[in-house]
Amino acid sequence: MKRNTLTEAELEIMQVVWELGRATVRQVHAVINEQRQLAYTTVMTMMNILEEKGHLTKSKSGRAFVYEPAHSKGHVVSTMVDDFVDRVFGGSARPLVMNLVKDSKLSRKDLEEIARMIKESD
Repeated sequence: MKRNTLTEAELEIMQVVWELGRATVRQVHAVINEQRQLAYTTVMTMMNILEEKGHLTKSKSGRAFVYEPAHSKGHVVSTMVDDFVDRVFGGSARPLVMNLVKDSKLSRKDLEEIARMIKESD
């Protein structure tokens, strides 16, 4: 099975597009450059790769292409988490959750929310 997990840079671009809803390369470049310098052509290349991977769709609007997310952020994050659990924990989420609890990555509020979700799923 071919993995379609986003790289850190691809995820950065997707975060901007999800936030804007739809965006041109110029708009994404401007947002990213508020945080760090990245060449316009690099952003353009990466957005084209994201389109090829099926994460973005593009349509012509005047002289520019406008990109939109092909999938919701929730769907992509869920897929990435599933891939991570498969690769790192052999498909079992239990060790991941245990690790998060043991390393205090979850607050008391997080744990209460998880407990509530477990009760609702029964």
